[in-house]
Amino acid sequence: MLEVLEEHVLIGGKKFFGGDEINMVDIAFCSVAHWLRVVEVFAGPKIFEPHKFPRLNSWIQNLKSVPVIKDNLPDTDKMLALLKRWREMLLASKSS
Repeated sequence: MLEVLEEHVLIGGKKFFGGDEINMVDIAFCSVAHWLRVVEVFAGPKIFEPHKFPRLNSWIQNLKSVPVIKDNLPDTDKMLALLKRWREMLLASKSS
């Protein structure tokens, strides 16, 4: 999925998926991109490597510079804590 986005969507120097303005596609994919980074920290394997996806990396940086996005992204530490709780609950339910 990341390769398709890199090669076919974010071409021509577009700042966002719709061009120079943020749109619903950017907002929808923002949540996926943010969770992806958290899952990488939690689980270990690197899925998104900035040097392999320079356009997507640029898009992420552009998106995070938009005040409404920057001010409303969930806190990464809280998201990691949530994943840890879910994992503990899952492991506990398997052992009972």
